[in-house]
Amino acid sequence: MTRHAAAGQANSLFGEKARLRRLGGSPLALAVRALCLLDAHHAAGCTVQAALQEVAASTADGEPSARSRGKKASPSAAGDSAARDRALATELTYGALRYERRLGWILGKCIPAPQKLPLPLRRILQTGVYALLFLERVPAHAVLHTAVSLASGMYGTRLGGLVNATLRNVQRFGAAPLSLPFYAGKEPVDFFGNGQSPCEAGADEPEELAQAARFYGLPSALAVCLAEEAGGAPERVEALFRRSAERPWHGWRINAAAAQAKGLRAAALSEVRASSGKADAASPDKDAGGHVCRVGEWGIAYAPGSQPERLDGRPLREWEAEGALSAQAAGSQAILEELGLRGWIDEGLPIWDACAGQGGKGLALAERGGRLALCTDTSRARLERIARECRRLGLACPALALADARFPVIRPGGWAGGIIADVPCSGLGVLARRPDIRRRPFAEMRRLVEVQRDIAAALAACLAVGGELAYMTCTLRREENEEQVERLLRLPGLRLECRCVWKTPWDHPWLEGMFGARLRRVE
Repeated sequence: MTRHAAAGQANSLFGEKARLRRLGGSPLALAVRALCLLDAHHAAGCTVQAALQEVAASTADGEPSARSRGKKASPSAAGDSAARDRALATELTYGALRYERRLGWILGKCIPAPQKLPLPLRRILQTGVYALLFLERVPAHAVLHTAVSLASGMYGTRLGGLVNATLRNVQRFGAAPLSLPFYAGKEPVDFFGNGQSPCEAGADEPEELAQAARFYGLPSALAVCLAEEAGGAPERVEALFRRSAERPWHGWRINAAAAQAKGLRAAALSEVRASSGKADAASPDKDAGGHVCRVGEWGIAYAPGSQPERLDGRPLREWEAEGALSAQAAGSQAILEELGLRGWIDEGLPIWDACAGQGGKGLALAERGGRLALCTDTSRARLERIARECRRLGLACPALALADARFPVIRPGGWAGGIIADVPCSGLGVLARRPDIRRRPFAEMRRLVEVQRDIAAALAACLAVGGELAYMTCTLRREENEEQVERLLRLPGLRLECRCVWKTPWDHPWLEGMFGARLRRVE
């Protein structure tokens, strides 16, 4: 889609804003509104999580949920109902985005000219088809009734009837859309785009690869990248595709500095043993089995749908509010272990989190006694959040500086400690957790390679002799990973030694795709 066309589409969505608000607070309505918000603001960097938070807040401000509307309920019951609605809306939104290409293929077999329909109507169809195919606990008649009601309320009975007929046609496919052969054939016009094919120009996608990409909801350019990472081996390609589409595991990090840390850790490990049948399911163990696994020394990860409400007798959210627990993806925890950054703590080295973001990796080391001395980021809001997190966790707040890591606040040779460089990347390792990445233009990924190169070189130059740089990404592209490390080792006037390199195994069934390298300046 051209920039001009995207701007036009965004303007038309702004014009639909009043209609979208009238959709109400049912889970399907919240999901449709979140998808439309992403359509309008994606170019500005809006994420699926931010979109869901905004529509949930607007619902809480005065739009009752479908379950509670017209009924008297106790505050606790109403709160539980609202929480369930938000959870279902989250599942609908994330799932509809993960399988956007797949759902568009299915709908393209029912509607030959989708661009004539308003985009919000197509989003209603998208979420409706996802619910029909993947949400077994939601009755099909409820999905049809809600989708038709939403469409009729926005556009009248004629288009409401179109939604009804389309979803019933999808039902007539039976189980066929759940199998790979259904996705063979010529690519239809992009159901959610502007009349263009979802295959980006220049993406060489053979038919066999294209069929698998449609099934797993991968845009062509991303499918080609993952296939290249897999070396073209069919079993590796299938494993990476499957991991990119499945619901991610939910990771928690126990605050080692909290008074309750040992008790929580013992309770978590007992869950791991009970789930896996092993005395100790070490991390990251792809063969651990069960629905809960240990991640490093202080982490635990739950399979989708298996997270308990309580740990050691208290709700997880209470532990989180008190600072004893933090939500953190398993891959982000595992990479700290795999790169041996515990050594920085043992040596008492000052730690600088140079692309701090939400601060998760630096704070994880600080909880274990690490000297987190400095956090820098280009976002004031993210730095303010790090300060709030330090208060919640009971940690001393490091120095915070608003700065671009390409232009460090530390002079060359001035940092005699460890630097975390969790650089901006294409995110191919976290496609399941961040399905909105599928919508990024491939040109942006190419631009990020230059940004990574500049950040890595600038931070390496800040190291004093003996200082170390931990270069990290959550992607699988060699251009953003191994090649960047090789470039660092060739920097003129700066001698670096690579101490270790780690990448998530291609066949790990649930751990996010991460890459990291730890380099030391030797002279």
